[in-house]
Amino acid sequence: MGGDSAYGVGTLQLVACYIFWRSAVARNSSWSLNNQLGNHKTAKVSPIEGPGGVLQEQVAIVASGQGGTTTCSSSLSVGQVAEGHALLDTQGVEVTQEPNTLTATVLTHETDFDAIGGEWDELVSASCQQGVFFLRWHWNRVWWRMYAPPDSELFLIACRDGNGQLVGLAPLYRHCRSLKGLVKVQEICFIGTGTELKTSEHLDIIARSGYQHHVGQVVAACIQQQTAWQRVWLWGIHASSPVLPHFTKALGDVATTSSCDRLPYVATRTDWATVKLGFGSNLRTNIDRYIRRIQKDYKCEFYRVRTMEQLDEFMDAFVQLHQERWQSKGELGSFAYPNFKEFMQETVRDSFRCGRARLWMLFLDGQCVAALQAFVDRGVAHYFQGGFKSGYEKHHLGSVMLALALQDCVQADDVDEFDYMGGGSTYKDHWTKTSHESVELEVLRTGFRPKLYAAVRYIEPGVACIYRRVIPQIVREKIRKSLGAV
Repeated sequence: MGGDSAYGVGTLQLVACYIFWRSAVARNSSWSLNNQLGNHKTAKVSPIEGPGGVLQEQVAIVASGQGGTTTCSSSLSVGQVAEGHALLDTQGVEVTQEPNTLTATVLTHETDFDAIGGEWDELVSASCQQGVFFLRWHWNRVWWRMYAPPDSELFLIACRDGNGQLVGLAPLYRHCRSLKGLVKVQEICFIGTGTELKTSEHLDIIARSGYQHHVGQVVAACIQQQTAWQRVWLWGIHASSPVLPHFTKALGDVATTSSCDRLPYVATRTDWATVKLGFGSNLRTNIDRYIRRIQKDYKCEFYRVRTMEQLDEFMDAFVQLHQERWQSKGELGSFAYPNFKEFMQETVRDSFRCGRARLWMLFLDGQCVAALQAFVDRGVAHYFQGGFKSGYEKHHLGSVMLALALQDCVQADDVDEFDYMGGGSTYKDHWTKTSHESVELEVLRTGFRPKLYAAVRYIEPGVACIYRRVIPQIVREKIRKSLGAV
């Protein structure tokens, strides 16, 4: 208990220092983003070594004003960091590496988001990434419209070559991250992350094949030259990302990566007998028997949705069965989340029209009892959600439905991998022994606020209960009010 108390005192001391600092900042009108930038600032930068030679040594010119444009060199050195909120506008970074010149522009307006849609998807199709569905323009555009946090701002970094062709894209946004109401930081993260609802996986900085090294460098340089952030948090990157090593190296020692999830999968470029070898022993022994039993006891009809009329029927059954499944377990179900039904209807319909959806239904005696949905892109089927009717436990309905969908993928010519996606559900271990690793990258800038954020995050698990126990509620409310008032 003595050690815990010491942690608690340390937390309160940090909080007290933070309140004092915030008050000082509020009183000092000369401390502002505009004063940091001035009319122009000039900074000498160091050359960066690359495979094609040494990047040109240049001078970084920063133009002030909220409507201005920042043009900067490829330096990875970090300049002065704005601790307070700052607005972004279109920003530019030019990196010259013979014989190619890449220009990175930060897009912050929704009109730019809409205008780049066609180029975005063409880039994804020509990219060097695997499992790209959640990098598609429509998925990210719908998520941004429905789930962008309040007061957040787009931070799309578009990289173009000398001919104006889009060769790289970082699908990011900036928002205020609050840690237990004690400290707030301006954070840059992937679109599709940063909220309670987990929707997106296999995220990455998109790069056209052959440009992964240059895109990683120029995106890092662009982020480093911005002042309106204290934390970069990129969650859900495939550990084998072709861009991540170059991006991390360009950021330097300030960037840390760690494992954040496991993505189980089954290789489907084989036959059913071979796929079953990867199952757990009980499932491997019994799955075919489960299928034969349900086919014997019921008039069984399993099919893949192929028409828009079937799609309408699928969506109605899918929502109902999904909610029934989870509510039978005492959970609310995903469709209880605000706007989630609309989000799924819009994304599933669009992906179905584009040939990027696999929707399966199982009827027993004419009644739909199970529905599974996957997104398919460039050979990977991402099993996203399913719904099953209760009352069929002795027939192992969920296992039968999943096995039938997996068999369909084995037979399909356009599916090389069935992705169970992350989240750690234990049932996935019965279906495969193979998995990909997903990682998260973090950069915390220098300054008091990021250091306080890191300190509170480090000690918060052991201190939270002590803090609530020791500090009266009225005092906690005053502290929280003081932290959010400036």
